[in-house]
Amino acid sequence: MLTGIGAALAGVGLVGPAENAFAAARTYTVGKTTDVAVGSARMYTVAGIPVLVTQPKKGVFKAFNGYCTHQQVQLSGLNGTNLVCEQHGSMFNTTTGKVTNGPARTGLATYKTVVSGTTLKVSL
Repeated sequence: MLTGIGAALAGVGLVGPAENAFAAARTYTVGKTTDVAVGSARMYTVAGIPVLVTQPKKGVFKAFNGYCTHQQVQLSGLNGTNLVCEQHGSMFNTTTGKVTNGPARTGLATYKTVVSGTTLKVSL
């Protein structure tokens, strides 16, 4: 979201080169594409934030904040195509991050993923 705001401000000339460089520095290498099998998820810590990376379809990688939106408990499981919070049973779709089972009412924050060869990167 912050990157989007920065891009919008840059588009109207309100952000200079230093701010653009700072935004670009917010992309982190998290691992290899082979670390996340098709239909699975893997948790990484990126800049102190738990980030879940999924590969719902071959070659498609998605990244989400790793905390349940219900009570900020770290997500800890996978059930089919759902990320699971085992504390109260909330579930989130591995492709969209949307809630598929409550008590959570808000979907997971999403992060941009970039694949460069076999390197997997996430932008916060």
